[in-house]
Amino acid sequence: MRSLPWRRHARTTTPARLTATVLMGSAAAVAALVATDVLPVPSWALDGIDVASHQHPGGAAIDWDAVAASGQSFAFIKATEGTGYTNPYFSSDSAKAAAAGITPGSYHYAKPEIDARTQARYYAAQLATGVSPSLPPTLDLEETGGLGPTELQNWVREWIDEIKTLTGRDPIIYTYYSFWVGQMGNTTEFSEYPLWLAYYNSSLPDQIPGGWDEVTFWQYSGSGSVDGVITDVDLNTYYGTDEELQALTGTAESGTTVGDATEALKPIQDAAVDEAETTNAVQHSAAVLGLPVLNIPLSTDLLVNLLGLVAGEVSPEVVLQTALNSGFDYQTSQTITDAGTETRDADITLPQGRISELVSTVLGDGNGTVTLQGVLRVLNEFGAQDYITNLAGHVNGSAYSPAG
Repeated sequence: MRSLPWRRHARTTTPARLTATVLMGSAAAVAALVATDVLPVPSWALDGIDVASHQHPGGAAIDWDAVAASGQSFAFIKATEGTGYTNPYFSSDSAKAAAAGITPGSYHYAKPEIDARTQARYYAAQLATGVSPSLPPTLDLEETGGLGPTELQNWVREWIDEIKTLTGRDPIIYTYYSFWVGQMGNTTEFSEYPLWLAYYNSSLPDQIPGGWDEVTFWQYSGSGSVDGVITDVDLNTYYGTDEELQALTGTAESGTTVGDATEALKPIQDAAVDEAETTNAVQHSAAVLGLPVLNIPLSTDLLVNLLGLVAGEVSPEVVLQTALNSGFDYQTSQTITDAGTETRDADITLPQGRISELVSTVLGDGNGTVTLQGVLRVLNEFGAQDYITNLAGHVNGSAYSPAG
């Protein structure tokens, strides 16, 4: 299938197939068209992109202000893949997109050879580090993992069941037309969930697969060009108004694993969006001047991932990389990671209210910046005293005194 040329705004022209049908004046052809419900993209449909670490070659920034100015209304950001990969840009891209006025979403790239519920839990752990409200959690299904149609259907069913338990939200399903028809046996079991269909053509297929009556999102190109993104990028259309898009966004339900974590981390996420607004302006100004722009990490990323490590949901490798990205030297970054790992293994539990209070204290300077002093305060609260002395010398050259 061919990719469409780049476009930044919703298509307003009528597909050739519809034009030909009308000109022919054939009652039978018109009836067939209506029966298959294939319509042109309405003028009120919204454009959006989806991005991953590929859109940050060599650590380059995405100019989210320019993306928004180009007419993009939403952005799906890759969060995880399988059970061993987390997009290091997920948290910051989510916050920067939101700060630019773009509705953020996320997706998990499925590896069906690995247990479905384990992957859903791995993805859910990262959802709390993104911005909320956001679009529903999304399953990106493009591989079989060696499973046949019935086995793959079972895998999808288990993944959906687990992610609904963890978030209380119905997920979006992303897939290719040919994949669903061939590898999923064109099952209609999952047609109650929103469909994000990849179909690289000038119009949607005559019949939507899987028993869906309509698509919610259509990915029509995998090699588009959008202002603010220096690489090719996937282009999408949302079949609804901005009001409907906002209605689709939401937060994980209170009482679920992700919902409770999101509530505890809300002060961080609010600070992250505030910080991202300033960061976006800096990156955009540099881009306008024609300067090469490296991605500026948010200081809140480290705190979010450190708390995730303490909770046993984020890997030490992610924390180490985040600390390095935040500007700490390798020794300090490794020590922070080791301390977080120790607190995880100690299995110390704090009430959700105390975590929220602790986070608010760390951000208490009012500018949303997380410092090493704040990181030490978190580690002390969780009992990592063995590492406090080692790290204290890095805090303005003075000893660290835990808050009373």
